[in-house]
Amino acid sequence: MNAPAAAGRHILVLNRFDQGVGCDYTAYIDHTADRVAYLVPPAGISGVDAGTAETVVVVDDLADWPAVSERAGDIVRRFGPVDHVVALFERDLETAAALRELLGVPGPRPEDIARVRDKVPMKQLVASAGLRVPRFVEAREPEQVRRLAAECGFPVVLKPRDGSGSQGIYLINSPGSLEETLALPLENYVCEEFVSGTMYQVDGVIQDGTVRVLRAFRLLNTCLDYALGDSFGSVAADDPELERRLTGYSEVVLGALGVRSSVFHLEVFTVDPTGPGEYDGLVFLEVAARAGGAELPHIWRDVYGLDLLEIATRLALDESPVLASRGPTGEAGGYLLIPEPPVRPCRVLSATSLLDRVPEMYAEILPEAGAILNGTGGAKETGGRYRFRASSGDRIALAIGRVLAEYRLDWEPVAEGDLPVIRAAGRAQSVARP
Repeated sequence: MNAPAAAGRHILVLNRFDQGVGCDYTAYIDHTADRVAYLVPPAGISGVDAGTAETVVVVDDLADWPAVSERAGDIVRRFGPVDHVVALFERDLETAAALRELLGVPGPRPEDIARVRDKVPMKQLVASAGLRVPRFVEAREPEQVRRLAAECGFPVVLKPRDGSGSQGIYLINSPGSLEETLALPLENYVCEEFVSGTMYQVDGVIQDGTVRVLRAFRLLNTCLDYALGDSFGSVAADDPELERRLTGYSEVVLGALGVRSSVFHLEVFTVDPTGPGEYDGLVFLEVAARAGGAELPHIWRDVYGLDLLEIATRLALDESPVLASRGPTGEAGGYLLIPEPPVRPCRVLSATSLLDRVPEMYAEILPEAGAILNGTGGAKETGGRYRFRASSGDRIALAIGRVLAEYRLDWEPVAEGDLPVIRAAGRAQSVARP
């Protein structure tokens, strides 16, 4: 039997965040005025308040379209038509778009999301707008990749067309390693030239085609370095002129991709300019129509006073969010991720806290003694996560150097399935590249 109709909107939220992310849907949506149904995997249960929800439906995997579409249909049959579908995690954007199409809900459709998920049409559209992108080719045939490598020289990068967080990426440094990699199953991959330059993470909010908020963070290395086992540091750029240029640049990029209202996360290189144009010294890498990951949502809340996840939710609900900063002024933010130890799985024996040694560091998240690290944690289950605030990005970079110099994690390898220890305890340490 259908539930009786109620005033307010009927909102379906796809959530895979746990409570540690700080995503508070009850603060973003008035659950007393609107009816909010949640579709979550088991890990996402702790990220929602079941007591205020219309219903919380658990599905094993939000990427399982037959299961998700069936559960969504059940929600509609039980509680009535849906007015909005909200998804904040990048890999759920396609599922949310498909649900909108299935349920007749307004908002981005699959073809809209493809432009900000598939790196091939993404780069084609950005290049057509007159911006520089890395040379690239679809990796459908090995010979295509060999030709690009011959044209660009080594290294070249092979990455999933719809990947995120540098997962599944191969950095190819020689003809021999290229042939070894080409022998692997590389379904749905793209090959790109390697760009040498300073890389920036650019987070912002675009509304009705105009960038309303933007901040740039200079990377001390790259996401690819982190995927290959190095530490990852990101600090405020401290460059108002660069952020001014990036504001216009982001509007061109997002306009080319048809994105008019969204939180966004852009990755771009600064290089020696090839001409006099304002954007000639910028090389586009990729962009996502969601908030930046890792510690960025926390940095934005704690240092800059804006909750990008709240803003993304309100934009998905076709609202106009308040963007005035509510936090302290005159501060810069930054963060550091230290990867899991090089031998995995491993058991953590102890981790040394540095909170009382580095004044600029205001939060650290360390693995607990006894935790098993298995190499699948990405930017969440790490050897250490640290957040910083200071008067400048340069001061944060120095603080990150102090953390790296004093960081200590003691661990011991274990057999698969947490079987008995197979080797003596070791020490994992990571050093940032200049």
